[in-house]
Amino acid sequence: DGVAQLASGSNDHTVRVCDVRSPRAARLELTAHSAAVKALDFCPWRRHCLATGGGTTDGSIRIWDTGAAAERELQSVATGSQVSGVRWSVARRELVTSHGFSSMNSTSNSVRLWRPNLLPVAQLTGHRGRVLHLAVSPDGGTALSAGSDETLRFWKISSIGGAGGQASPPLPEALSARCPGLELSRIR
Repeated sequence: DGVAQLASGSNDHTVRVCDVRSPRAARLELTAHSAAVKALDFCPWRRHCLATGGGTTDGSIRIWDTGAAAERELQSVATGSQVSGVRWSVARRELVTSHGFSSMNSTSNSVRLWRPNLLPVAQLTGHRGRVLHLAVSPDGGTALSAGSDETLRFWKISSIGGAGGQASPPLPEALSARCPGLELSRIR
């Protein structure tokens, strides 16, 4: 159908999907997460494809078909850490995620790139505290992460490896800026 959708994540571990013509009534409720869902993004090149990320005790990324009549999960992966941001990169046709608290130190405080089938491409490290916010430029070539360490980091993601299975080279250094006094703890 040609109806635009709206999705919202919640502290009750659910994602509700509504048609914008009737946003008060959820037409679909997604219940597979086991913690708060505060990270979500619709895929810009694939209709009714929604990526969601679970909080600390869940730590999963899930890809959904929101055009289905009932809950339909297409892919999922356990990341081992809180998913604080989910964005699609148009340039790479990949998913970019940010991460906070972790049960495994190797995945915390990082930005990660994933293929649409949720195979990992790269992990970008540099924040000394959890990543609280994530944005991707309109052209999909640059990501910006904001951390609890009071830094903003710009990542040139268009130059990391290649899409379609090529190996990634060593990760680039991020351009970072220290922002003392910036209250990033309010960004969720």
